[in-house]
Amino acid sequence: MDKTGRNGIRVGDIESADFRDKYDALKNKHLALASIYPAVEFDLEGEEKKWVQSLNCLKTLQLVDAEYYINEALNQGKKVLAEGAQGSMLDIDFGTYPFVTSSNTLTAGVCSGLGVAPSKIGEVIGISKAYCTRVGSGPFPSELDNQIGEKLRKEGFEFGSTTGRARRCGWIDLVQLKYTIMLNGVTQIVLTKIDVLNSFEEIGVCTGYSIAGQEHKTIPYDINAVSIEPIVTYFSGWNSSLADAMTFSQLPKNARTLVQYLEEQLSTKISIISTSPDRNSLVFKSEFID
Repeated sequence: MDKTGRNGIRVGDIESADFRDKYDALKNKHLALASIYPAVEFDLEGEEKKWVQSLNCLKTLQLVDAEYYINEALNQGKKVLAEGAQGSMLDIDFGTYPFVTSSNTLTAGVCSGLGVAPSKIGEVIGISKAYCTRVGSGPFPSELDNQIGEKLRKEGFEFGSTTGRARRCGWIDLVQLKYTIMLNGVTQIVLTKIDVLNSFEEIGVCTGYSIAGQEHKTIPYDINAVSIEPIVTYFSGWNSSLADAMTFSQLPKNARTLVQYLEEQLSTKISIISTSPDRNSLVFKSEFID
């Protein structure tokens, strides 16, 4: 909010001669805002001292103008990998508003966040679980609020790494996946955690939404304001471990059938499949373009 209010402090400001004035002005603004709420016990002076000390550590690091730094690397033919934060459906503009984060989580964030022109973006690698999860409240058409969802949660260890908060689980949602592929310009997909489905007799794929008796293949304007019944296609499971598979042909037939169906429906190649929690358990289905 400080940023959009045009009075935020940026990293480069720590080298400015009037940094203390900028800091004090912003601090006083927030103290004034805090005064309208009940007081809380907080050692502002002590925390402020530690924060100022941390700035001295920052000053020992090399400071760069990131937009020049990144573009110079690109002009030299170097490869730059930008990793997006959070999921595409949490994007402030195109996500399931208002159940979203406060930033752009799409590929466009590379341009606005790093100062890279759209024409400089090459491959866009979309990463998706073989099922769907969501943290906290918000719309979740393919959610399984039953024993199957609980099994997905248990098999996939779907609990927050810091808070331990249980994630909501459901079948993979192709309506939302197609939407995010379109918005991000995804050129290839990495499918993760397919091994979580190893012991399922049946595996569901949400292919559309039924809204007021009508089938929809797109996300409604306000997904929160309508009642959605997921349209699910089921596939037979494979009931075996995938950890030893080194190539796509070594995967069980039913696993291959599921992956091929997803690839066809999404009109985007699935280049890598993760087959176990081990970081080296990767099956390269097709040539991975880097």
